Amino acid sequence: MTETQLTVDTSEWPLVVLTFAGDPTVEAVRAHLKEIEDEVLSRGERFVQVVDLSRARRPNPAQRLAIAEHQALNETRYEELCLGEAYIVPTAELKGAMTGVFFAAKPAYDYVFVASMAEARSWAEDCLNG
Repeated sequence: MTETQLTVDTSEWPLVVLTFAGDPTVEAVRAHLKEIEDEVLSRGERFVQVVDLSRARRPNPAQRLAIAEHQALNETRYEELCLGEAYIVPTAELKGAMTGVFFAAKPAYDYVFVASMAEARSWAEDCLNG
């Protein structure tokens, strides 16, 4: 079983790398989303995100709802600041789950599903330079 890991890495700002691994509790997901608000959105600067879901389990309905609520609550800030997000998704099932989240709260920025960190970083660099 994959260890639960939720991280927000801003060390390469304006490239932000989010890691979502394992099967965290809803409380842990909400804390992770709050960390994104505090560490990324509160800067008021444009950024692009890579979301590493390569070791994630399919989010359950409560986790998906927390993510959709976060997206909806912060829609204006994402629209103003986020240049795009690249999601590393290893399975069609996980891609389907994320597509469901986006159906509930459509992102105000471009996003792409990719298979590897290299693809995600390349896409993110294009967003930053585009």
